[in-house]
Amino acid sequence: MIIFKSKPDDLSYLDISRLTFEAVLEVVIICFAGFIAAKTGLLNTNGQKVISALNVDLFTPCLVFSKLAPSLSLEKMVDIIIIPIFYFLSTGISFLSSKFMGKVLALNEPETDFVTAMAVFGNSNSLPVSLTLSLAYTLPDLYWDDIENDTKEGIASRGILYLLIFQQLGQILRWSWGYNKLLRKRSHEELHTYHFKTDNEETIYNNITENSLQVDTSIDSQNETTSLLSRPPTSYTITESNVDSTVTSAAPSTTSIKFTAKLKSFGKNVLDFMNPPLYAMLISIIIATVPKLQDIFFTKGTFISNTVTKSITQLGSVSIPLILIVLGSNLYPSKDIPPPSKHYNKIIFGSLLSRMILPSIILLPLITLCVKFFKISILDDPIFLLVAFILTTSPPAIQLSQITQLNGIYQKEMSGVLFWGYVVFSLPSTMLVVVSSLEVLKWANP
Repeated sequence: MIIFKSKPDDLSYLDISRLTFEAVLEVVIICFAGFIAAKTGLLNTNGQKVISALNVDLFTPCLVFSKLAPSLSLEKMVDIIIIPIFYFLSTGISFLSSKFMGKVLALNEPETDFVTAMAVFGNSNSLPVSLTLSLAYTLPDLYWDDIENDTKEGIASRGILYLLIFQQLGQILRWSWGYNKLLRKRSHEELHTYHFKTDNEETIYNNITENSLQVDTSIDSQNETTSLLSRPPTSYTITESNVDSTVTSAAPSTTSIKFTAKLKSFGKNVLDFMNPPLYAMLISIIIATVPKLQDIFFTKGTFISNTVTKSITQLGSVSIPLILIVLGSNLYPSKDIPPPSKHYNKIIFGSLLSRMILPSIILLPLITLCVKFFKISILDDPIFLLVAFILTTSPPAIQLSQITQLNGIYQKEMSGVLFWGYVVFSLPSTMLVVVSSLEVLKWANP
């Protein structure tokens, strides 16, 4: 089978812009349907949560399985180690950008934390996934030379894989650091207090803290001593089938109890960490590493392929439209949310600048240089470059609106960020990064 690959020179900037505009407009139209559904009351807040939960727990895992399991291999899994590196680098740069904007705009701690959440938690799910799939089948010259007879389906599958890993890393931080620290519930006083600390105030605060710790420590020591003195000796009764005896024994090892507790805690943390898309990814990896299983599931004409695989594929095809419907419905602000804060405009400006502009100034040239001078791993894959560019300039994650709803803070600001990020900036920024990424490919591979 011979594949004729188009060269970037075959398309003008106008052609590339048109193809990108068509892909983005497809996304916008589906989002608009969600917006209308929310505006007319057809899809309320509770309905959005139900659809989101159904999508995360059922449709998205099916999409992950149908895209990854047939295209994964051990060699590809070794290559993707660069994605976590890219994630932590981009998160660190976004974090520093948000702190810089917080100081420049004179925001207080809760406002700065909100801007930080917007900056570090970019959308790696709805908009990037739909755009990647559309562009993978639309744009030319995305074939990877390292893969013989590369196809559009293979390009799309690799793009989904890169996005999924990035997405899961973000999911971990979003529901830990984001939920419990950056966007946590706050009192009215905390939200509206602005601290201007002097050296004296800092010293007094530290002294109070140290005195409090000393008092607490002495009380804890007394309680512990009293508890040890009043504790009765431990007696153990051992019963066997032919002998009954009562034996007074020393307590079991401090070490064995701690080990068991840590083992249980580790197991619980692993289970808490896992979610349906991750389980789907794990199953995909298992099937990819066993060629016979891969043949059973994905060879056309087999019983499993005609039943199980087709069913999963159809369920997965529902995922992207539903994600975009929920995205559009989130753009319509609910009427029962609290009024905006006095720094509303500053917060919106700082959030968008920290998320979509400042990190791009640093990351896009850095990615470009890496693609040009480091011919290793997936850096040479054109769809990875496109995904990296899209992720760098993507708006804040939609899930952040769910966290602000749960914790009851900055909901009006969240709606403003979503409106400006998705309705106003997503189209021009996407067109710019797609054209730029194709230019980088041409420059890196003359």
